[in-house]
Amino acid sequence: RLERNDRFVVVCIELRMTESLKDHIKRRAGVIAERLELELTVAGTEYAPLERAVFKATKNNTKTPKEKHVLVLNKNIADGNYAKTVLKMLARRLKEVGAAGTSASNIAAGMKTLAVWHRCLNSGDSTFIALCSQYSHVLEPPTGNAMGQMYAAYLREVLNSYSCIKYAYHRETSFESSKITKVGTLEVVDHTPIIMAQLVRILECDLQGGLIDVKTRNAVQYCINMLIIDLMPLFNALDLAMTRIKDSIGQMEPEDAERLAAFYGKFAKMPEKILTLLKQVSFDRDASPPVTNFDRGTLKEFKTRVEKVNAKLKTDDHHPDTIKALAEVAKSEYESVVSQGIAKISMDEVETTQHKDPPKAAPAAPAAPAATVSTNLLDDLFDAPPAPAAAATIAAPAAAAKTEEWDPFGSPPAPAAAAATMPAAKPFNPFEDDMPAMGGGGGGGARKRQRAKEGKQVREEAERERERQGREERLLHSMAHLPASAWYAGLGQRE
Repeated sequence: RLERNDRFVVVCIELRMTESLKDHIKRRAGVIAERLELELTVAGTEYAPLERAVFKATKNNTKTPKEKHVLVLNKNIADGNYAKTVLKMLARRLKEVGAAGTSASNIAAGMKTLAVWHRCLNSGDSTFIALCSQYSHVLEPPTGNAMGQMYAAYLREVLNSYSCIKYAYHRETSFESSKITKVGTLEVVDHTPIIMAQLVRILECDLQGGLIDVKTRNAVQYCINMLIIDLMPLFNALDLAMTRIKDSIGQMEPEDAERLAAFYGKFAKMPEKILTLLKQVSFDRDASPPVTNFDRGTLKEFKTRVEKVNAKLKTDDHHPDTIKALAEVAKSEYESVVSQGIAKISMDEVETTQHKDPPKAAPAAPAAPAATVSTNLLDDLFDAPPAPAAAATIAAPAAAAKTEEWDPFGSPPAPAAAAATMPAAKPFNPFEDDMPAMGGGGGGGARKRQRAKEGKQVREEAERERERQGREERLLHSMAHLPASAWYAGLGQRE
């Protein structure tokens, strides 16, 4: 059958080969021998039903794994007590089919074993896949089985990915939503390479050679369908991740932006490869896994989505060169900010600022000088001869002392002409005049309240100054342990 496309020509050669009577009898005799050996080993034991289910699901024949045996394994995997037992049985069965030789029948048995293992990874919750991620090294088919090597490489990538991010994107069932849309930007940067690595492994699985031989045709087609079931949610998650990367690549670190721009370029080449792989899907009853998310409608919807993404990636806004240019702009802006920040600040200035003395109060404005005497210095008040007006003021208390006892804390002395009419001055009593709050009114209490108010203001000002210095020291101390970008942001905040 010849199929012509715009770019390539695919020649599908179908060889209807039937095994000879001799080969058929030989294969059936080998299956019977394995079954007898199994019954002699496990009959009557606790795990006999599981051993029989593993053997019947992966036995050496031309058919796909029977669903009833796969369901027995999935049911026991849901029980945590038997999950590790099923893992040991599958690993042992993989070694057994490899040790028997590299004939077509043994290759089919190895592919069926990997397909059953794959079905177990996708069943139930994530208990079994979490367990297998700790023992991914046991998933190793024989070197003579090339198709088994490619298939096992993808399954190992699935286990390694789960051990890194603790989530299986290949098990998502909705095209509209994915966990990648709910995580932060840093998680997107970490998860995107892991999702892409799984997609690359799927596209590297070239299993078409197994479709020629009648002995391996059904088993290989079953594995291809299982790979495409995982391909759909992985591509959906990667498409959503690349959309987020395109929108936020300008705010990323230069290393992350450059690395993700390279991933975007690889992603732009995937849709065409996926469309080629989708042509290998088969919905034959003998080769189709009976899962809910594998039908013609789902596959058609996914194919339409891939075609839209392929057309979108060829536009200017979503072209890989555009994303690469955005990454270059982000890198250049980051380098310019770093260079400017280094030129503006140095460690000596930071240490000087951290240990500098608190700011001093501004000096009071000097009093206005007298007409003839300079009062800027204290010595001038006593050395220079007093002015006439000042001499009269100084002589007034002395003149009053001749007629009455001068009260320095009271009101100014009366003129000498009115001294005779004033009553006799009351002797000064410090207990009454200086503490009016206990006995009545007076000027001493007001002065005391004024002094208390001034003292409170001084203490509040000192407290505010200590708090300011403390904040400055804590900011400088925290900036000493931050990366360069946060360092300059902290200096800007302090300024």
